[in-house]
Amino acid sequence: MSRRDSITNGELNDSQYYILASLVTPRHGYAVMKLLMNVDTQTIHIGPATLYTTLKQLVDAGLVARCASDTANKIYVITAEGLERLTREIARKQAMVEFAQRALTGMTSNE
Repeated sequence: MSRRDSITNGELNDSQYYILASLVTPRHGYAVMKLLMNVDTQTIHIGPATLYTTLKQLVDAGLVARCASDTANKIYVITAEGLERLTREIARKQAMVEFAQRALTGMTSNE
């Protein structure tokens, strides 16, 4: 499955997930990148090319919209559809973590 297909199939890759979550508050691209640089995790690094390519994919998918702005910066914000998708993705990731935690303690239910 290609990265673009992940949006269509209902699963977000890590870059899409972090960027979408960052846009619950309207931000321009550089502010998103700066916010993600401060995330206390070593699992994500989003450079400018990935950021703007992913923003375009999210806009094209209707998950993010550009806001009207008086500045030269393009301001982006999550849409209602994007918020719904983010909520589903959070639940999916939580289920994955719970499964892994049960597996680590030998408590999987399908043995």
